[in-house]
Amino acid sequence: MSDLRFENVSVHYGALTAVRDVSLLVPAGKVVGLVGESGSGKSTLARTAVGLAPVSAGRVTLAGTDLGALRRQGKHPLQMIFQDPYGSLNPRMTIGECVAETMPRASRAARRAEACRLLELVNLDPATATALPGRLSGGQRQRVALARALAGQPEVIVADEITSALDVSVQGTVLNTIRALQRELALSMLFISHNLAVVRYVSDFIAVMYLGHIVEAGPAEQLLASPQHPYTQELLLAATAF
Repeated sequence: MSDLRFENVSVHYGALTAVRDVSLLVPAGKVVGLVGESGSGKSTLARTAVGLAPVSAGRVTLAGTDLGALRRQGKHPLQMIFQDPYGSLNPRMTIGECVAETMPRASRAARRAEACRLLELVNLDPATATALPGRLSGGQRQRVALARALAGQPEVIVADEITSALDVSVQGTVLNTIRALQRELALSMLFISHNLAVVRYVSDFIAVMYLGHIVEAGPAEQLLASPQHPYTQELLLAATAF
């Protein structure tokens, strides 16, 4: 595992600035929760890490190496899990094939065995490997997406609003899976949500984003016990009400 670092990152779309001069560290083996309302720039920031959004200024590094340079070398040390559990899996592929497609080269038998192991790791029956995505619920599909991300043996996982499309009861299952995996595997993860109640459940550190800026960041317990920025205070009040 390696540190993921955003160094003075800005993202411009014409005259619009989506992210402005953001610096953020995702330490190795830790979960950093990035929270903010829709349009705050948090998903854009995440997409810069995996090369889906252009960096207008600054850079994103892994263990001190520019991620753009790593991608040009054919290396993909980050894996991303997207918000929509129904659009993230190929409906024509079995679950086992979906998980195995991100694996490093190995024999077919080895890939099949590893897919079953990863499904079990995210609390799914290994027999699910032979099913098509259409048979699974949204929560099950998000856990498959997590297994597929792990299959790529990433240094860091970027999870973008992965519980927002799920029912509250199903959200708990996915969040519990993430917490268990973090303890077992020492996952490095950037976990993005608009919901502070969700973020505080899984995060070691929390960063609060507002209008393209990080307005407050720190260890989760410290930030939640004594939020300094008015926007963080509002989010905390909303989370308490929730």
